[in-house]
Amino acid sequence: MESATSAVAETTARPEAMRIGVTTAVFAAAGVLLAVGLLAAFWWAPTDASAMGFSQKILYFHAPIAWCGLLSFGVAFVAGILYLRRQDAKYDLLGVAAVRLGLLFSGLVMATGMIWGKAAWGVFWAWEPRLTTFLIACLLYAGYFVLRSTVEEESRRATYAALFAIIAFVDVPITFFATRLLPEGLHPVVIRPTGTGMVAADAVALFVSMAGMTLLLVGMLRVELGIETLREELHYLKNRLGR
Repeated sequence: MESATSAVAETTARPEAMRIGVTTAVFAAAGVLLAVGLLAAFWWAPTDASAMGFSQKILYFHAPIAWCGLLSFGVAFVAGILYLRRQDAKYDLLGVAAVRLGLLFSGLVMATGMIWGKAAWGVFWAWEPRLTTFLIACLLYAGYFVLRSTVEEESRRATYAALFAIIAFVDVPITFFATRLLPEGLHPVVIRPTGTGMVAADAVALFVSMAGMTLLLVGMLRVELGIETLREELHYLKNRLGR
């Protein structure tokens, strides 16, 4: 009996250990890429010839962080669709984790963007298309958690949250294409269909940083999803004990 119990425990623990191992590997790869991107940005990529000079190097972090913020909202959008189709709670948990990380990255985008804006435009904030639409996206997704806090019944809360994440995502492509559709904005268009218009060193530093930041997001999503799963299991056990 003891050997059978230990075998079951070993079988149960093995997938968890594999998940932890994968997450650790993702974080390690993200750390290596971000370190390489940092070195390339500050020691290999040339200093910008414009008035921004050295302060332009914040691009190599601001743009990848912004990409991860919008990507997180995209994950929440897909998770919302999958929840409505399959009614599987894991997609609701994924949506919660994705929106939370999207807001975290969005806050970092605002902070780094204000530093860049002060250097480039002389002001911390300007009501130009990209900034305005991005701020609207942040406010919309902040409302996601307000909605979840007002609905107690679990299945209705998950359904409403999924619908909200799908509808709020409408602003994400508007934010991305704002500088392309409204060229009078202050934001430069870095990546175009015809290329980046950057020298090789600049492009390498940017794309390595974007790859590292994306892997960091993947690792954080895995951790957040695990935390949300444990939180739901704890809530379930507390309800059972309460009865």
